[in-house]
Amino acid sequence: MLNVQSTRPDPRLSSCIRAFVQREFRIGGAERVEPVVARLGSMLEFQFRDPYVIPSYGDDAENPCAPVTIIGPITHRRVRIIVRGNVEALAVIFEPVGFYRLFGVPVSPLAERGTEGHAVLGPDVSRLHERLGNLSSFAERTAILNGFFLDRMRITGLTPTLHGLQSLSAQGRHSSVRGISRELTISSRQLERRSLESFGVAPKMIARIARFQRALRMRGTGAATWTQIAHDCGYYDQMHMIRDFRIFAGDAPGRSFPEISPGHLINFCLD
Repeated sequence: MLNVQSTRPDPRLSSCIRAFVQREFRIGGAERVEPVVARLGSMLEFQFRDPYVIPSYGDDAENPCAPVTIIGPITHRRVRIIVRGNVEALAVIFEPVGFYRLFGVPVSPLAERGTEGHAVLGPDVSRLHERLGNLSSFAERTAILNGFFLDRMRITGLTPTLHGLQSLSAQGRHSSVRGISRELTISSRQLERRSLESFGVAPKMIARIARFQRALRMRGTGAATWTQIAHDCGYYDQMHMIRDFRIFAGDAPGRSFPEISPGHLINFCLD
């Protein structure tokens, strides 16, 4: 059994945090497997009962999740989540540049992996985990999360460079990295360096993953065929979309999309 609860953050945090999502699994001796697919943005996740196990594809070594983990942006399907027993996980899902704007921490070292939260954010986040674990309801926990982030809110302004990079992710449409560089009067190399610091991935990758996320969102509505989605999302052709899906989700759209259940966290990263 899976129970999912979600809510938006306090409006004052909405430019940096997309959602709070709590997932509770009660599956006893059974096992549930979820692919980790490409996405923009970081997550801060708290575990309260049995931890997720996170093996890599092609490697059966089981690595239990830390009680507090920061997961950076993901650019390809490399690992999967295995759920066993009774799992209770609470995720803070940041906007693509939200983690950087809130904490000023460079994001590129966090990309493609889960990093123990205390090592990045210090003892405050460990104390926050303890406070959350002592509460029983999702509403109580989200109230504590809102207070935690509001107390520490030192949001970095949306500079012209960050605004230009955000345009690459707007609605998943492709934009010219060279054109943005010219508009900002900085070199492509400078733009890439700032993109890695704030988004965790290069500018071209922002546009590609945003387009992939838009394709997932469109298919999730059930209103369009894959051919229509390829056209509307700006892929050159359907084979171009299939190649991206194989990198980002592990297989062609028709086979990889059914692996993404309604309770999968990627659904809360989509507009």
